[in-house]
Amino acid sequence: MKTQRIGIALVLILFFLNSWATDHQKPMDEWEALQISLKGVKSIHPRNGFVPDESTAIQIAEAVATAQYGDKTISGEKPFHARLYGDTWIVKGTLHPQGSLGGTAVIKLSKLDGRILFMTHQY
Repeated sequence: MKTQRIGIALVLILFFLNSWATDHQKPMDEWEALQISLKGVKSIHPRNGFVPDESTAIQIAEAVATAQYGDKTISGEKPFHARLYGDTWIVKGTLHPQGSLGGTAVIKLSKLDGRILFMTHQY
């Protein structure tokens, strides 16, 4: 009889602890839910790579160069130009002769997956 009461008490304690923990859990936000829902999902692999053309390469290069060197510097080097060598895009800014003393941003990125392979600013 005593063992039965202890067992019932333990079940009740576990029930209340579980209810309390459930009520006090931080709600999952949409980003956490998305991360969980993407587990095991296979990514697409575009036939022409994630950076298939000059325009896409330039947009990526300008974005990362602006984040690194600032909008004032990079906006003064537009237009940017890109050339594909194998599976690597090389993107560079334009050096404007009036009032410029140095070089431009140069970015190499992978056509296949968009990784930044190299970035510098020639001064």
